[in-house]
Amino acid sequence: MEHFSIVLGLCRSAAQTPNPALRGHVERLIKALKKSGADDEAEALQKVLKSSEAAMELAPSRVVMSRAALSGEALTPSVTPPVDKETGAPLAEIVLPAPDSVKAPLFNQTLGTAVDALLEEWRHVDQLKAANVRPALSTLLFGAPGTGKTMLAHYIAAQLGLPLIVARLDGLVSSFLGTTARNISTLFTFANRYRCVLLLDEFDAVAKLRDDPHELGEIKRVVNTLLQCIDSRTDIGFTLAITNHESLLDPAVWRRFDVRIEVPKPELPTRVRILQRHFQDEPYEEAHFKFLAWITHDGSGSDIGKLADFLKRQRAIRKETFSFLDAVRSYVQLSASEDQSKRRVLATGEQENLARALASDKEAPLSQEQLAGLFGCTQPTISRWLKKEKATQGE
Repeated sequence: MEHFSIVLGLCRSAAQTPNPALRGHVERLIKALKKSGADDEAEALQKVLKSSEAAMELAPSRVVMSRAALSGEALTPSVTPPVDKETGAPLAEIVLPAPDSVKAPLFNQTLGTAVDALLEEWRHVDQLKAANVRPALSTLLFGAPGTGKTMLAHYIAAQLGLPLIVARLDGLVSSFLGTTARNISTLFTFANRYRCVLLLDEFDAVAKLRDDPHELGEIKRVVNTLLQCIDSRTDIGFTLAITNHESLLDPAVWRRFDVRIEVPKPELPTRVRILQRHFQDEPYEEAHFKFLAWITHDGSGSDIGKLADFLKRQRAIRKETFSFLDAVRSYVQLSASEDQSKRRVLATGEQENLARALASDKEAPLSQEQLAGLFGCTQPTISRWLKKEKATQGE
């Protein structure tokens, strides 16, 4: 089929939003392609539909919560956040709900199910209270940097239709004696007044300071204030805390949270879906996505986003002279790390070695046809590269 890559890109982009009419047209196209013998193209479209189904299954459902579920005033755009009395700096940022502007984070099925369960429980807070059951209103999100914890917090608030009060605990720390504890108390008093979700970012900032022998007395007061504030909010409103260093948290702080969710680095299928979202308007094939997912095997969602942005910039600058593989090599060289993985080294080396590694990968091997399309050569050439390795091993 002529210009199939463009058709595939359009279908992939449109499938991001559930649409029964679109699905029907794609299914008709699949049948027509199979009838004409274009099985590979039909299979590619079938994978687009399956990917769309998986995304719908893993994404937590939209939540509608009763206004009677929480007490407190409505947080309107005219409300300003509290400030540090010494410096005048705001203690938090207020983010008003915008459900349509916050995309569902892409996670594996286990985490997707956990988030769905959390939202389902928070949706029925009023029913739990009516049944004299204490709802779990506090949640700790932990994991490596860049895995989507903050994005998840914003998504949860948007799904609940509640404003998000974002406070970075490291920003509440003051050099003035007693001011840090007062800032924390002021923040919670403000949040407890309104129907909202309180997000405590960089949550480990205060706990890490407990190790400072020079300020032990002050830090003890700060941590005690934090614990008391969390306890006082337990029956008032939703609280989310985020940390990249969960091992640094004091056990007493850890126990304050009813729900604790680890947000891991994405596995290969999730990385592919993240890449497809980033490149939904680009004419890339399955082989491109699998290759990029292979390159970012130990990366976070943030790392994948940086790679995607780099490739988009290169394509915009180079236009007709853009080379996908050259752009990936440039990115790898410009984002070197102390521990360069073998895959990143292969990406900047000989194409034959890279092709052999991609063909023999146990998690997501690329076929010879896919490799030929990726490297811009013929399938016999790929076959010759792979046979060369077998001949070398035979010697």
